[in-house]
Amino acid sequence: MADNLLEVRNLKKYFPVKSEIFKRTVAQVKAVDDISFSVEEGETLGLVGESGCGKSTTGRTILRLLKATAGDVVFEGKRVMELDAKEMRLLRRDMQIIFQDPYASLNPRMTVADIVGEPLVIHKLVTSKEEKYSKVKEILENVGMGAEYMNRYPHEFSGGQRQRIGVARALAVDPKLIIADEPVSALDVSVQAQVINLLQDLQKEYGLTYLFIAHDLSVVKHISDRVAVMYLGKIVELTDKKELFKNPMHPYTQSLLSAIPEADPKKKKDRIILKGDVPSPVNPPSGCRFHPRCPEAFEPCPEVEPEFKEYGDGHLAACHLLNN
Repeated sequence: MADNLLEVRNLKKYFPVKSEIFKRTVAQVKAVDDISFSVEEGETLGLVGESGCGKSTTGRTILRLLKATAGDVVFEGKRVMELDAKEMRLLRRDMQIIFQDPYASLNPRMTVADIVGEPLVIHKLVTSKEEKYSKVKEILENVGMGAEYMNRYPHEFSGGQRQRIGVARALAVDPKLIIADEPVSALDVSVQAQVINLLQDLQKEYGLTYLFIAHDLSVVKHISDRVAVMYLGKIVELTDKKELFKNPMHPYTQSLLSAIPEADPKKKKDRIILKGDVPSPVNPPSGCRFHPRCPEAFEPCPEVEPEFKEYGDGHLAACHLLNN
């Protein structure tokens, strides 16, 4: 069994809501509320859920792009939240991110060579311009782009090409972990497949570990080894990819899977239609957060928060039904 490269323990990220007059904190947006998981070296863990459930906030808090409210992140035995600025800067070589929007994440005033080469300069991995351009050329070729693109600007590229540049930038410093924050959601379906296949090829070539954040379960099914399902700041189910699609335990996971379109028109699927809207993370429901929308909710659900525990072979879930 592989060692855990990343461990997230009881992570919380709350955003204060300020009053307009005195700017006092009047409430908290509980974007990430006490979640724990681990990622083994060389694997891809998919993190899925509806928009606004806290997936992207989780990724950014792990990297300390956002300051955690509470909890711990351990990367290769180092407690990330306790590192000073110098130690954190060194660690950023090993932990990189691919952002969701390829249009907003690239500096429009920089050429491709400067965008991909900037991390090399910051981390002092090259000693001359010639070495920098040689390295950038090599990285671009690895993501399916030639040297002829080096002196162009982001506005000259399509969405898929821009995302390849974002991937190249993340790869430049030879990281161990890449957090891919919905890297294909802004792309056309045909381009999505190309970028997903590219990420898989690069994982084999570089021995990368991915935390792959997405809301599209079909994409997650293609790339992930294990899948964590998130709802309103909480992880409600975590297991092996095949097990999740074959035997989903949590009613929320079951509803997500029922919404995946079926390619064969002869195969009829029973859709689970959830009632109501996702509650506000400012004032989440008591007990199980899913109970106001859950078709299976019963007596303890509104009052008692279910324990997130294992139900055999690494299949974890948080649901009172499983103990009934």
